[in-house]
Amino acid sequence: MLSRAKYGVDKFVDADGYRLHYVEVGTGKPVLMIPGSFSTYRAWDRLVPRLCDAYRLLPLDYLGTGDSDKPKSVFSYTIEAQTEIFAKMVTTLGLAPVHVVGASYGGVIAMSLGYRHPELVDRVVSIEGAIVKPEILPTSGMAVMFRYPVIGDLFIQLIRTRLLNRQAMRLITGKWYAQMTPLDKRELLEQLSYNSRSATRRAWYGIEVTSGLSRNMEAEARSLRAPTLYIYGTASEDFLPMVRQNLPFFEKYLPSVKVAVLQDGIHDSAFQKPDEVARLIREFLAEGAKT
Repeated sequence: MLSRAKYGVDKFVDADGYRLHYVEVGTGKPVLMIPGSFSTYRAWDRLVPRLCDAYRLLPLDYLGTGDSDKPKSVFSYTIEAQTEIFAKMVTTLGLAPVHVVGASYGGVIAMSLGYRHPELVDRVVSIEGAIVKPEILPTSGMAVMFRYPVIGDLFIQLIRTRLLNRQAMRLITGKWYAQMTPLDKRELLEQLSYNSRSATRRAWYGIEVTSGLSRNMEAEARSLRAPTLYIYGTASEDFLPMVRQNLPFFEKYLPSVKVAVLQDGIHDSAFQKPDEVARLIREFLAEGAKT
């Protein structure tokens, strides 16, 4: 294990022959928490203490990250493949009906779990996940670096040295970087360092190219009926065009999707604005408890 969780208890579950790592903290209705691309369960460290008094939180490492398995072959890392693993996890642990919260790549998986396995899901929160995929995503250039074994393995080694973490932090935070406190920067650097420690070329390449392998989601996604909260930030910069492609799709085909806008929010709003994001999640999940 890379290291013990800051909050809660580290646990593992076998899901369709793969070992998934997750953390359990709090009591109440279970909430599955799926992080974004290349991230681990620690992406939720700022939200967990703001929600665990009311919910049984299960932040996790999806396949390819952290302490979960990192298959080198067969497993495709597509949204659909990850979704089926989580369906097995929910069934094995007897969590259904479960709330699902996801960010970016994890936000798409959260919505996918909602429409592929409606019997397992109560409510969904997606932070800038994308059903409608643009031809080029902001991180698409990284696929070239991961594709070839020698070059890709060298790039992974460079990532593990942490020399790129400050550059990555600037890209992630955008204009918010200038407003970050020393604590913000230290915690985000620690998170990025933790993420990179378990990086493998095959897994990160699979995660990176999944947008190209999962392009046929729109038709299937129209069947989503679970109440869904979609959160995005006005300062998400490179990701805003993607968000703007998805909003008309939700309005036309998914009346169950409620949209919340974070003024000056970046793509990683759960880290930047944990109080606001936690409030939105609490209010949304509480709506379901009243019905």
